[in-house]
Amino acid sequence: MKQFLIIFSFLLFPMLLITLFLPLHDVSAVYEGVIRLHVLADSDSEEEQALKLKVRDAILSGMGEEINSQPTREDAESFLNENLDRISTLAQETIASEGYDHDVTVTLCREYYPTREYEGMRLPAGEYLSLRVIIGSGEGQNWWCMVYPPLCTSAAEAKEELTEAGFTPNQVRLLTDAESPEYVVRFKVVETVSSVWKKVKGIFS
Repeated sequence: MKQFLIIFSFLLFPMLLITLFLPLHDVSAVYEGVIRLHVLADSDSEEEQALKLKVRDAILSGMGEEINSQPTREDAESFLNENLDRISTLAQETIASEGYDHDVTVTLCREYYPTREYEGMRLPAGEYLSLRVIIGSGEGQNWWCMVYPPLCTSAAEAKEELTEAGFTPNQVRLLTDAESPEYVVRFKVVETVSSVWKKVKGIFS
């Protein structure tokens, strides 16, 4: 019981902060409104890292337009689930064309990410739906972006893409203006709540 009270108290403070600085539906949309692309290389060698980027490019060029044409995040998730084999084939063909024989594992799953920044956009730490592509052992450095909304190659247009995907102005500012004085506190609150939740899940799992 004492441990539970400590955990509850630890959770209460950030939750109070979040109600003051950021509506709960805004926080939820950050995690539930995007799908991330996560490509893991076989190793950290220069050749394997270059191969990782070629696999990324093959997926984005081969299927990016179809993914981006999905009207909602739910539609994009369904499309990806139905086309995991196609994505795997694209990755495998790219690897073979480069002279490698690595296996590829492609899944659509939920992953925990630390805070990440990509060309002016920041996403808070937390659990996201992720298109995960593992090349070989997957022990090398990874590469990530947002496959939905389509912010892998044109993050400069992030605000427009997020708006078209249904994010509110407040949610867009949270993701794209996270360094401004007005939003840095809100961003940190989201990160804190996510970090606490991960720890609590670890204790009770």
